[in-house]
Amino acid sequence: MLWITIIIVAVVLLFLYSVLPNIVTRLFHWFAVARGPSVSSVALTFDDGPDPDYTPRLLDQLHEYNIKATFFVLGEKAQAYPDLVRRMLREGHDVQIHGWKHQLVPILGPRQTVRQFKETQSLLKREFGVSAVLYRPTWGLSNLVTLLTSFKSVKLVTWSIMVGDWRVTQSEVLQDRIVRHLHKGAVIVLHDSDKTAGAEDKAPEQVISLIEGLAQTVRDRGYQFIVFKDWVKF
Repeated sequence: MLWITIIIVAVVLLFLYSVLPNIVTRLFHWFAVARGPSVSSVALTFDDGPDPDYTPRLLDQLHEYNIKATFFVLGEKAQAYPDLVRRMLREGHDVQIHGWKHQLVPILGPRQTVRQFKETQSLLKREFGVSAVLYRPTWGLSNLVTLLTSFKSVKLVTWSIMVGDWRVTQSEVLQDRIVRHLHKGAVIVLHDSDKTAGAEDKAPEQVISLIEGLAQTVRDRGYQFIVFKDWVKF
């Protein structure tokens, strides 16, 4: 029957467009960077900022403990708080792309999908002189357009350690979760904003409190923090 055929075709197309790209990038880690080389270094990364309530204090902590991190920023926030981006760069951090808005990429159409990373990429180049080529989609989720266009424009990035810091969780618990999964070439993802869907109010306070203990523990294990882009050749 025609309507059954239409439903089957629609389901198949939806699977190919919104589901399959996440299977290959998140489950099999194809076409995306989820970890660095097997050397004694780790990449500390932050999503969802810059945020005027949390990012300055986070930067204070990173400076205090001599950690260089990678910030995957939202374009609309980078545009709203340019001084925070300039401070990130001035203090030796890496700034890369998290999207323009915090949207669910698998449900975006092709034009909106490309806008997510292209407009942020253009802003970073125009306003800050940053040639950003690394793109971590919001929630780490992509669609077929993201996957196909990423071969020419950006390199997709995910992570190897996520600890649920978008919920209010004691810093000691977050540190324990990180350390239990720590490995050579680990890509650790944390968040410096509580203003996106799913984030709990004040959750980044614990992330800020985490930095001191995490810096000591990671170094005691024989690892060093590295700026993520130094691992990736594009």
